[in-house]
Amino acid sequence: MNIIILGAGKVGSHLTNELSLQNHDILVIDHDKDVLNRLLEQNDVMALEGDGTDLSILQEANVGACDLFIALTRNDDTNLISAALAKSLGTSDIIIRLRDSRYLNHTQQIQQITGSKLIINPEYLAAKEIQRSIKYSHARNVQTFLEDRAMMFEITIGANSKLAGEKLADADSYLDQFGVLIGMVRYNGTITIPNGDFVLEAGQKIYVMGTKTDVDKFYKAEIPENIRVKDALIIGASTLAHQLTGLLLERNFNVTVIELDREKAISIQERYGGAVVINADGSDPDILEEARINSFDSVISLTGIDEENILIALIAQRWGIDKIIAKVNRTNLLKLTGILDIDATFTPKSAASNYINRLVRSKYDAMGVSTLNNLYKLEGDEVEVLEFEVSEKSRIFNQRLKDLDMKAGTLVAIIEHSEYGGKIEVATGESKIDMGDRVLVITKDKNITKIDDILEDFCKYWQL
Repeated sequence: MNIIILGAGKVGSHLTNELSLQNHDILVIDHDKDVLNRLLEQNDVMALEGDGTDLSILQEANVGACDLFIALTRNDDTNLISAALAKSLGTSDIIIRLRDSRYLNHTQQIQQITGSKLIINPEYLAAKEIQRSIKYSHARNVQTFLEDRAMMFEITIGANSKLAGEKLADADSYLDQFGVLIGMVRYNGTITIPNGDFVLEAGQKIYVMGTKTDVDKFYKAEIPENIRVKDALIIGASTLAHQLTGLLLERNFNVTVIELDREKAISIQERYGGAVVINADGSDPDILEEARINSFDSVISLTGIDEENILIALIAQRWGIDKIIAKVNRTNLLKLTGILDIDATFTPKSAASNYINRLVRSKYDAMGVSTLNNLYKLEGDEVEVLEFEVSEKSRIFNQRLKDLDMKAGTLVAIIEHSEYGGKIEVATGESKIDMGDRVLVITKDKNITKIDDILEDFCKYWQL
């Protein structure tokens, strides 16, 4: 694809790094020559120094001929103006980054003016990611699909779980109570897409999938209420902290925020009356002890300084906090410490970048058989979760899944049936896929780009 990215900041640079590995033709526009030079040293891309609101710069970039224009500067006005100009030059596919609620409350009108098909708010995406991580504190890799109607997470089988010691086929009766399935198992460094003969054991890490409601019920059955997170301590009152505080309060968490800047502390207190706000230095161990850090289930450090966030996370570890999350943009600092569990950290730039990357990877129609709507990578890219929308040319219609000769390491997990008003079904051997259905496939195969690629022997399904 011919992609133009406006803005080489944290999000833009991270996205450029990701997309440059996928053989796209990429041009990055930024007003900072030094930033562009660093980007050129690290990636096989083109760069243009200039202002994205300058029509002549966009014309020089030949924006009208690109397949995708992505406006990712930190300035909302710049993103809006550049997108509107790109539309006037003939760009058909536009993504805009916006952060200000003044704009986010009027996305429909903005999309009409700018021609953008997607508006993203990196802070909100990151906040949602953290919120899910806190809600499902004893799970990892929490992902949602099909407009948040389906969910997947990784959870460890406990010694007292009803799954421990059972063959998957025998465990189905327990899983069926919740309407979920086990799509993948990780144990001793090995990834398995399990069949009915697979034996589940305590200590194995399983990926559970189903509707959002059903997966939530399964989590509550497996994780005792007394060890679930209820009290969250947030350090720093950044934009991200505002978004996260609102999400947590909506879900009845008890939230305390510590912020050194008095004006910021007052701002978040006025906006979220349900939160306790302390105007103090959250990186000071004495302050944290006075705030009774040991009484919280989770600590989320969101200051603007990576070193402070790492320090706060280490203090929380010392106090034995169950769930610790630290915002760290410079991930090399984690390697230098050699102490902090990387699972307890996140980079805000990756939340937006990964979201856009999934969309870019899916922007093609594979032979008219199906459209790849979304792609998710798990376990260091060893496993992919693919979301297909199936068209009329697929050869798997009106056949039970158990009658299909599917490739090893591949599983049809979820089907959204268009004929039944978008009803979501956890796939079984009796399930069938019809035209217009959306399907989630888990696979270790890297060559599946259309739904019929799940078949071992494609030719035998051609109708004569």
